Amino acid sequence: MNVQRDHVLHSANGRFGDDTTSSVEDVARILGSAASASRHLVLHFHGGLVSQRAGRGIADRLAPRYADAGAYPLFFVWESGLVESLVNNPRDILADRAFRALVTKVAEWVVKKIGGSVGLKGAAGTTIDEVRLREEFGQWFDGARARPPVVDLDRAASATGKGASLPGLDDLAADIEYGLDADPDFQDAFLALQAADPATTATALDDHALQALLPGRTHAAKGALSWWTVARWVATVVLAVIERYRAGRDHGIYCTVVEEVLRSAFLDKVGTVVWNQMKRDTHDGFGDDPRCCGTAVVRELGALQAAGRGFDRITLIGHSTGAIYICELLDAAARLAPELRFDVVLLAPAVSHARFADALDAHAGGDHPRVRRLRMFAMSEPVESADAMVPVLYTRSLLYFVSGLLEGDVRDGRWVGEVDRPLVGMQRYQDLAETYSGAGFEAVDRVRGELAASGRVVWSCADDGDGRRCASRKHGDFDNDETTLASLEWMLANAW
Repeated sequence: MNVQRDHVLHSANGRFGDDTTSSVEDVARILGSAASASRHLVLHFHGGLVSQRAGRGIADRLAPRYADAGAYPLFFVWESGLVESLVNNPRDILADRAFRALVTKVAEWVVKKIGGSVGLKGAAGTTIDEVRLREEFGQWFDGARARPPVVDLDRAASATGKGASLPGLDDLAADIEYGLDADPDFQDAFLALQAADPATTATALDDHALQALLPGRTHAAKGALSWWTVARWVATVVLAVIERYRAGRDHGIYCTVVEEVLRSAFLDKVGTVVWNQMKRDTHDGFGDDPRCCGTAVVRELGALQAAGRGFDRITLIGHSTGAIYICELLDAAARLAPELRFDVVLLAPAVSHARFADALDAHAGGDHPRVRRLRMFAMSEPVESADAMVPVLYTRSLLYFVSGLLEGDVRDGRWVGEVDRPLVGMQRYQDLAETYSGAGFEAVDRVRGELAASGRVVWSCADDGDGRRCASRKHGDFDNDETTLASLEWMLANAW
């Protein structure tokens, strides 16, 4: 088996070209060989946090196993650049003094206003030991603590959570400014930022945040420092965290604080542009250009079907953002080869409920649904929450990070982020119907209803019989966890 020659299609920006190792001609060659070798085709789409080398490695590892299960495997390999944005850049952010100071200060005031635990007794509106809290945050950022100092709160016991009025922005900012005199570490972080030569000193802060916090800063000028301006900035972030907490849309206190600090001052560094470009690339892969990888595959599948050489089964397996690729393929099949039918398997899908609900409406209903079978493997909520994407900086999973920070839409030519966008692969959106249901959550209700059918969802860790076992404990585990792979092999070999 020559995996890289006969079982891989490599594209970039959705297309074949001079910078890819595959061509349009390879599509007909590979699918023609597949049709001669098997009546069952499996198309595998890896996730976005995968380099080209890793994507090829997945193909080398899984192709023999899929073939042994009776299917001809074909792997879509593309490059996203998300590894750099979501792994390397956050490490730089974590070392930034301003980031540490902002997270510590925001967390301090969130706890003061909604109550909770920092290793001390806390209640809304009461005093906490700020000095100890700051010391513990320093230990946490330096890797000397096992858990962040701020413990997730008892929502039912929180006065703010029960509907107590929020402080006004300026009143909160005045309280924060007054307290800065007792926080020399915070002051030193921003004085150092203000004193640094902007022409030679790198900072992780976004340009817009630097302009807001240090008005007048340019490549040649340091800008002015106003403690009122800084305090008001902090107060804005504190209120954003509290409002999410009150609405039940937080991702745990610590991760929500990190998300809102990143959103306010570091958004350019956390992969938002790359994430949305990656989604755009999956869409572009099904354009009208004959070099579009997805379009070429769907057209060739339609041609084989019309010639009487089609497949009895086509299984689509999508890990993480591969689920978005599957939605695009289903749409293209409806346009170009409407007779095709598919089994769909999602692995920790990083697709929004809105996008997936559209796919279900278009392809999973009626007398002759395009999606014949559907199953999802994903992490249960406790496992998802324990899967630290970046140690110390972000202690929950990649899907939490994407939902909280990276998702959004282009409106009037400008990208607008959406906070806590529901993703299909996260159990919280399936289970928390009291929060995510009704007006504004119609897509979540639609997906929840579809996945409620028996056997449709396998939440890790699970042992529910053949084809429904999973032991994946990290987002990247689903294509290498032996239990999950055994389930996939059983499904490929049987009519599940």
